Amino acid sequence: MNTKIIKFKTSLLFTAFALFSLLTACTSEEDRWTDVKEDPVTEIITDLDAKRIISFKVTNPGEEQAIYSAVNNLEKTITVYLPSYYQYEYLETAIALPEKTTISPAATELLPVFSKTPVTYTTKAADGTTAVYTVNIIIQQPQLILKELSTATTVYTVNTGASITVKGENFLPSYEITKVFVVDAQGNKKWQMQQYNEGLNIASFYAMYVFGATADSPITLLPDTDYWIMMESYNLSTTMKLPFRITN
Repeated sequence: MNTKIIKFKTSLLFTAFALFSLLTACTSEEDRWTDVKEDPVTEIITDLDAKRIISFKVTNPGEEQAIYSAVNNLEKTITVYLPSYYQYEYLETAIALPEKTTISPAATELLPVFSKTPVTYTTKAADGTTAVYTVNIIIQQPQLILKELSTATTVYTVNTGASITVKGENFLPSYEITKVFVVDAQGNKKWQMQQYNEGLNIASFYAMYVFGATADSPITLLPDTDYWIMMESYNLSTTMKLPFRITN
């Protein structure tokens, strides 16, 4: 009888020890997690430059399709990305400025696309400080490609009374900005070809031109002389690699 009582007490003692160990472990685990307050975040607010340009856009396509330009107020540049299919020579602009800041030239003045000198704008804040911004116009136009009239073994010849069909890729559908010239070996323009007719579909990347000689403007090209065809289309130009010759 005494032996059974001793075993029962031993079992109770073991259970109590296990429970105490479990509670102790839980308490230790909870002690590892401590809420730590993060350092406060300080927001730094600086005054914006009063002579800056807020936005610059090209409005030729209309207000809804206006072309927004990239204004860099640190480097003082305005970069206009102009798709070549618009074929603009001058741009209409809209410029947003801070209150009481002025700009010269005014936004109402036309901006030339092909200016030979850098175009700049000068802003003036109410406190009299100024900044000068330089305009960079990047025309997005694919490379011009012309198919050769001659081959490596045969020189193309043409009578000045006939027309020349120029084939290729990516020249723009406007005779006003897509022009063909006859040039010499040094690239000097010797003659400008004239469009063949008004109904030509230049969008198919072929165009017909004639020499267009008149009594007041006779042909000055020499027979049996190497010349090359050069095309200018809006912002780009390219010249055929192989020469051609006229027969008269």
